[in-house]
Amino acid sequence: METATVDQDLITRLIARPRGEEPVVSLYLRAWGPAAERKATLKNLLKQGEEAISQDTGWDDSRKKAARKLLDEVRTAAELQLPALPSQGRGALALFAPADGVGLLQLPMDVRDRIVVDRSPYASPLSSLIDQYERYGVVFCDQKRARLFDVYLGQVEDWEELEGEHERTRHAPAGGPARQAGRGASLHGLEELRRRNHAEYVLHQHLQSVADRAFRRYKLRPFERLILGGAKEVLPKLEEHLHDYLRRRIVAREQLAVDMSRDAARQRVVALEETVEARKERELLAEIQHRMGRNGLGSSGFDETLKSLFYGKVHTLVVMDDAAVPGRECPECHFLFERPEDASESTPTLVECPLCKRSTRRVPDIVDEAVELAILSGARVEHVAYAQAELRQLGGMAAVLRFK
Repeated sequence: METATVDQDLITRLIARPRGEEPVVSLYLRAWGPAAERKATLKNLLKQGEEAISQDTGWDDSRKKAARKLLDEVRTAAELQLPALPSQGRGALALFAPADGVGLLQLPMDVRDRIVVDRSPYASPLSSLIDQYERYGVVFCDQKRARLFDVYLGQVEDWEELEGEHERTRHAPAGGPARQAGRGASLHGLEELRRRNHAEYVLHQHLQSVADRAFRRYKLRPFERLILGGAKEVLPKLEEHLHDYLRRRIVAREQLAVDMSRDAARQRVVALEETVEARKERELLAEIQHRMGRNGLGSSGFDETLKSLFYGKVHTLVVMDDAAVPGRECPECHFLFERPEDASESTPTLVECPLCKRSTRRVPDIVDEAVELAILSGARVEHVAYAQAELRQLGGMAAVLRFK
């Protein structure tokens, strides 16, 4: 059983698998909690998977048999993980069972328990994680110390501490005591100015060292956003020393204690991430509304947005986080559309594709299918977790368009 680390490349590989009529089972299971509760949840999920296989009107008996075999393989793989799960914590397991074996992902963040039996891996929760938890660079700094680290998927990475050099010796003014006393008053202001200038020089050297180190870290492992924290009087000066690439990525400037613990720093950054993400979602939805009214380069609602996606018009697809909407896909042209009647029908129904008039098939989640199509077409995907009320006003799905 293969274990891998979740990133954008892995998501792309998952959804780029050749898509046919062969079943794929995807299981997401929270990886902590009381053992009895996790075991019962797994049992219920597997039951849901069996029901989904029985109700799929697009598979013949042989493919349903293959799907049940994959479901049993997922059961075995998940049961092997259950004894090692902690009673508290965070994280989840993601298991994918195509015909060539079960793959396991250990996710550092919680996702909703679910099982999906379809013709491709159910990757939307992974895409949501990547979208919601971008890589953040963090610099905490005061006059003498600095801490630099990254936060990704709720985890602190590459923690580093810097200590600024400062003056260790004091220099007495030249001349003997009598001579010094004679000109003490005149030298006092000069000496004070020298000390001030020296302190500013030492601070400049310290901040330049921190800025240089932050830029080297960015070049080694680029991050999308940057948070500055530390002493209030130091932060503006630190920002002046940063490379322009880093200044463009600043999303928060916080007055924080540089010596806070690693876990306290993680919690603070995660809270800031949520604030930044909520603001980003609302700004994006406002931009779509503006584009719809100004130049038509925005779309809203499932019908309009799925059509735009099919024709390659979508630059940024915006979907509701953690939402599953049953729908239809054309096996020939791969057009996606919503059909609410599928939620209640349990017998085969011939439904034509609105575009090519071929017979379509039911899919458990057209949101996931749309996410896959968007990624494969080079479009960005935004999963809305905080501005869901605003997205509902736009019909539950929206997009920034490349062209009309």
